[in-house]
Amino acid sequence: MANDADATAPVTSTPPRNSGLPVDIKSTPQAVGSAVISKHIDTLGVNVRDVSPWIWRNVKNYKQCGADQMLQQLLEMCTDPSQSHSPTQKSALLDTSFQAALGICNETNNPHKIKHYLTKFCDFKIETPSYSDFVQAANFALCSLRDVDVPGIPDFQDDEETNVLFHINDPSFLHQEHQGKKSSCKPDVVIVSHKTAADIIPYPKAKFVYQHASKKPTKEQDNFQWLEVRTTFEFTRTAKHLPHPPPTYTKDYVVPAVLHMDYMKEMDASAEPTDSTPATGPSQTYKKSSEVQDISKRLRSKKRSSDHLSSNGPPSIKQSKQDGQEEDKKKRMKKKEEEPEKHPIIQNVSGCNAVILSSNRSLIPDDTIYTWWFDRQHTIQCAGINFVQDLPRFVVLLLIMQCMGYKQWGLHPLFEATPGYVGKIIVKYEENNNKDNQDKEGKQKKSEKKCIDLTFDLKSDDHMTHFGLRGRATTVFPVKSKALSALLRRPHFLNKSTEFIAKLFWPEEARQSEPKILEEVYKIANEDPDVLGHVPEMVWFHKFEGTSTTVIRKALGIDDMGSRILYIIVFRKLELITTLSGDEFLLAWWEVVKCHRALWKKGVHHRNVSPSNLMGYRLGG
Repeated sequence: MANDADATAPVTSTPPRNSGLPVDIKSTPQAVGSAVISKHIDTLGVNVRDVSPWIWRNVKNYKQCGADQMLQQLLEMCTDPSQSHSPTQKSALLDTSFQAALGICNETNNPHKIKHYLTKFCDFKIETPSYSDFVQAANFALCSLRDVDVPGIPDFQDDEETNVLFHINDPSFLHQEHQGKKSSCKPDVVIVSHKTAADIIPYPKAKFVYQHASKKPTKEQDNFQWLEVRTTFEFTRTAKHLPHPPPTYTKDYVVPAVLHMDYMKEMDASAEPTDSTPATGPSQTYKKSSEVQDISKRLRSKKRSSDHLSSNGPPSIKQSKQDGQEEDKKKRMKKKEEEPEKHPIIQNVSGCNAVILSSNRSLIPDDTIYTWWFDRQHTIQCAGINFVQDLPRFVVLLLIMQCMGYKQWGLHPLFEATPGYVGKIIVKYEENNNKDNQDKEGKQKKSEKKCIDLTFDLKSDDHMTHFGLRGRATTVFPVKSKALSALLRRPHFLNKSTEFIAKLFWPEEARQSEPKILEEVYKIANEDPDVLGHVPEMVWFHKFEGTSTTVIRKALGIDDMGSRILYIIVFRKLELITTLSGDEFLLAWWEVVKCHRALWKKGVHHRNVSPSNLMGYRLGG
């Protein structure tokens, strides 16, 4: 199995770099983080539990941003995508939204319903019973926002994409599989579409959807599917008493200077104030950094009361029984097929599909919501928002959620959000193959518009997925295409297969792209018999513009090295050489070794050699 150490350590028997190719030829990247072993789950029998330590490392070096910074960026994402906003315009849009939220928070026509539910939430001394009042407060605010007019923000649309609500999920489990290995967890509260919430009611009474959403799920109803869930909320109660809502909300609420969780950081690391909210108005005390740090520790260790189960663990029990609990835990960890307990913030994000552009999850210790942004670059933690004392900011977040379409929730609009999707997409793009982009009169030549049909089969046994947070997140699956089948075959390729395999992945933008490396390899193959016929035939590729992970980081002012962008490459189908045995396997293995050595001598270094990357085809069909 390849790993980071193997990939970077010098090997004396390896031919030195010596290339007649351009000096900018880059090696293929070695796998990092959870990608190191997640891809071998099927090939080598590695369990999902073995990937967990790597996922923890993926999360550890998260970045931070202020609450208002994130709200401004999310608001802009909900506006006309053809227009960009200056920092002044973003700030003005947040102010306008905040004023609209104040009207809802201080509304007198209703019997203070939001405050009523929040007061009940604060009065609970244990966690689980408080879910209902939180959900009712949030859903009442969402309903009130339908009639609010905020200039620049789209009006409410009663459709499956944007009409969302909060729903209690605990104690229902959400399940997913990764190459035949099952993982499970059960978020406390989820956001789903109104239609999804109505579909799981065991009786056809749609008018009771909101009432049903605030109740504990029953055995009669179906569980939600992961791709139906827009985001999740995980609660913990560490304080015996929470301050009640203020009589009136104003814009003068002072956001605490330090409001980040020191999640997985070194214990001596201090949180830095990053929120841009001006410190005006009456001062208000809040948790110190050490207390927020303690919350993080509690979230990672004991998970709540006896009626709340963690991802795959037993019910939490009282302190007097902890010794027995630890002994039971040790016994369970000995079972190889059992997945270990993970922190709720990464329980479900780790299984995200490659076509999910980003994902956000929220932790709620006591009365503060911490939103986490995940994409294939790394994790961003947003400063906490106290949804009881700073309700208007929370209502602005709800306004954003009610405007977010599939794209804003992190789903690429081309790809259907359905487990085991089998269907067609059309990729439209412009291509200009002319070296000289000007005609004889000096005018710019028009790019050629093209359409490629791709029919995915994510139910196939050949579908290989990625379990992890950051990295390339390579997903491989069979694909059919009339347009690609009609293309002329490349010369010097001996693979006669008519079947295609698609590869979706997130490479680093700064590296030379894989298609460019392959084109250089094809040139080498024309001159070297050890390479000719020994490299995969790339039929077509496409880079999805607008998916770069650097966009949100620039908007949030996060100084980050590197970024990733979504690619798809379609190859002619090959078979794993691990399906061979005896002399056939040895012959295929030797051909791979000769090709690898020849390319290394020419300056093309494959640094992620692994069983799942060694493939071949049969001559003559």
